[in-house]
Amino acid sequence: MQKVKNKKAVSKLALSGIKSNKKKYIVLVAAVILTTLLFSSLFTVGGSLIAETQISTMRQIGTTYHAGFKNLSQSEYEKVKDDPYAKNMSYCITVGYLSDDKLNKLPTEVYYAEALNAKKCFCYPEVGSLPVKENEIVTSDLVLEKLGVEAKVGSTFKINLLIDDKEIQQEFTLSGYYRGDKLAKAQTALISKDLQEKVAPVKTITFPEREDNKTAGFISVYFDFNNSFNIEDNVVDLIERTGLRNDVDYGINYAYAGYDIDPSMVIICGVMLVTFFIAGYLIIYNIFDINIVSDMQEYGLLKTIGTTGKQLKKIVMKRANVISIIGVPIGLLLGIGVGTVVLPFISDQMNTMTVGKGEVHLNIWIIIGAALFSYLTVVISALRPCRKAAKVSPIETLKYTEESGNDARRGKKITVVILSLSLALVILNSVIGLVSGFDVNEFVKSDIVGDFSIQDASLDNMAASFHETDSVDLDLMEMVQKQPGVKETGNIYVSTFWQEFSDESWNILEDNFFKEEAIKDCINSCYTSGSYDYEACMNDYRKSKTLAGNTYGMGKFATGKLSVVETIDGSDKIDWEKFNSGNYVLATRWTMDGQFFINIVEPGDKVQIRSHDPKYAEITDEPVETGSRTSYTSYENAPVKEYEVYAIVDIPIPMKYPVSEFIELNYILPENEFLLMEGDKGAMRMLVDVEDDKEESFEKWIAEYTSSEDPSMDYRSKKSVTEEYKSLSNTIGIVGIVLAVILGLIGIMNFANTMVTSIIVRSRELAMLEAVGMTGRQQRHKLMKEGFTYFLLTMIVSVVISSILSVTVIRFLAKELEMFVWRFTLLPLVCCLPIMLGLIVIIPVIAHNRLSKRSVIDRLRVE
Repeated sequence: MQKVKNKKAVSKLALSGIKSNKKKYIVLVAAVILTTLLFSSLFTVGGSLIAETQISTMRQIGTTYHAGFKNLSQSEYEKVKDDPYAKNMSYCITVGYLSDDKLNKLPTEVYYAEALNAKKCFCYPEVGSLPVKENEIVTSDLVLEKLGVEAKVGSTFKINLLIDDKEIQQEFTLSGYYRGDKLAKAQTALISKDLQEKVAPVKTITFPEREDNKTAGFISVYFDFNNSFNIEDNVVDLIERTGLRNDVDYGINYAYAGYDIDPSMVIICGVMLVTFFIAGYLIIYNIFDINIVSDMQEYGLLKTIGTTGKQLKKIVMKRANVISIIGVPIGLLLGIGVGTVVLPFISDQMNTMTVGKGEVHLNIWIIIGAALFSYLTVVISALRPCRKAAKVSPIETLKYTEESGNDARRGKKITVVILSLSLALVILNSVIGLVSGFDVNEFVKSDIVGDFSIQDASLDNMAASFHETDSVDLDLMEMVQKQPGVKETGNIYVSTFWQEFSDESWNILEDNFFKEEAIKDCINSCYTSGSYDYEACMNDYRKSKTLAGNTYGMGKFATGKLSVVETIDGSDKIDWEKFNSGNYVLATRWTMDGQFFINIVEPGDKVQIRSHDPKYAEITDEPVETGSRTSYTSYENAPVKEYEVYAIVDIPIPMKYPVSEFIELNYILPENEFLLMEGDKGAMRMLVDVEDDKEESFEKWIAEYTSSEDPSMDYRSKKSVTEEYKSLSNTIGIVGIVLAVILGLIGIMNFANTMVTSIIVRSRELAMLEAVGMTGRQQRHKLMKEGFTYFLLTMIVSVVISSILSVTVIRFLAKELEMFVWRFTLLPLVCCLPIMLGLIVIIPVIAHNRLSKRSVIDRLRVE
């Protein structure tokens, strides 16, 4: 068969059809723009948030490298530096810390680092250069600000270097600086190779062979692999391949590992993506389908002159491509713009710690992904109408009208429009239903238990390397109590030494608590190394007979904030007078993710608490495996007192010491008893309740105190927490409503296009009815009834689906997001449905009025 070159003819026919029906195709281009806007805004916001989270995690870890070895000697570094499978390898050498009272809340580590290491560890100077001369230094603008040094290359300042257990004073010249992260675990200062060799020469002994826990002079090596899959396995292979010691300390960059992916959020994101795809598909498919109907006579004429079904498909797809070429780029630009506006609101609610927070992180894959999804939506939407145009015979196409289609086809068209209209209503009802359940009082109690909480600024900062636990001294307590309107105060003290057990108590613990299957599973899941399992862990426990945990001291006010699980006398409250007698202690229970609980000790058990009053401290030393000796502070001869467990309680998170272990046992003593055991010391935090009308004045006072008089202190207030979570609720509402509005526009456009095109296709039929006596008013009434049918079906579908989602998905989300309380509501539907009814009824009337401007004779002439 001779092949006919018809590409030009097909292209001309496709383009001529668009030119002759510009208004119709403008609607289709608008649909593609809206769909692309949906995808591009989703990809922009989602991709930027993922990138921001990854960058934030990397900055917390301190590097973009896949992994690294810590504390290597020179000979160990020589073993790994030339490994062919480790890419981009670089190193830094530990020197110590910058030592200055102004940096107490901003720990600053000092290293010598290679240029590549500095770049990939976020400390390469953005202004200036790396240090070369002995007296040169690079550090962050945050450190310079704290020290009162001008951020200018050439600035000079004196500061102490803390190198292991000794300090030396050094005068530095700033050779460069970089932007620091305020909440990073530590800031970094880089010195020259000459100074490093002078004050902290590279170690020739291995890390286990060191004396007195010294770290200066050891090398940390960082490297990448070919990809980020199975990083830990690759590190283990590298250790075996190079012959490094088995106990080498290595770190994995979990920004790549994806350890913190929440499966529920993955499901939610997947559902949102599918929702967007369906929304785009519904409008584009329906408009394509309607346009095929209105163009059917054109295709019939083409078929009568010999155009094949395959060529008709090409014409339709050519038009789809032209529409995409116009609509997709515009939608991309609009979507990126919408994403850029919305992103900062969402980013502000995320607990990310990164420079450039809230900025758009665009890359070619985001743009390609959004464009591809949009184009695929157009192609998939056009395929079915293509097949319909190709299959209809020439005679059928010449007589084809909307009414000539069978009921199944009309039913599908109605279904598509109903789903499109309902989708917007369902999402709007779901979002507002969730946001309307915002109850700050439900959530504030998990973040603050009084009107105010006063503590050291480092205490609740999880990025801080040290948490100050006794900064609320007697002077501050007295100042707070003298402030107008203060009703009650409660001090919380803490001792972070582990809990000890007698032989008898330990045997009971092992026979009961440690025999629980949940505990065995917990230990096995925490220790995944093949050489260290449940039994190995238990052997270590048996040797020490200790459990991780803290001992708290609390007064009556703070004790009243505890959640009582069970008491020795069966009450659900703590008798303060009895508890304060000095013979009792409260104990916490073990929990897995706050959902599964097991008592470690029981009410009525006898437990022992050792005093850690500094007056009993003794410096002692003992040999270590390497043959050297190490010194430490011992309380072995301090007195031990026995207490009876009065109650099992849960300590609210805002009252706890922020560092915890996977298995820990906490005790709570009355305040006075705690101070007798531990000696006079400051409180970890102070809870304050203030009269309502005095809260504002108290907050002004404490804000001034913590910013001017003692900047090392910080506070949280119920007001600040309330505003924080109201902001989150508003963000969810804004994003949800914007999404619902976009989907609503799609639904209305879908309905409008359906009705308008239907009226155009049926114009000859309507003209005939008018010719035989049907008035324009009767025709409008008929069309309004059709529109009302759409409304009625939309209302039923919206109410049913919204109700199902409310009692399932929204209820689940409200449970997961603690600041929300689930409440069943259909109020958004009640408000929106009348508006939709008006549009659904008015649109056909407007379309009919426009059509009726042409005479009956003109309309009857249309074939």
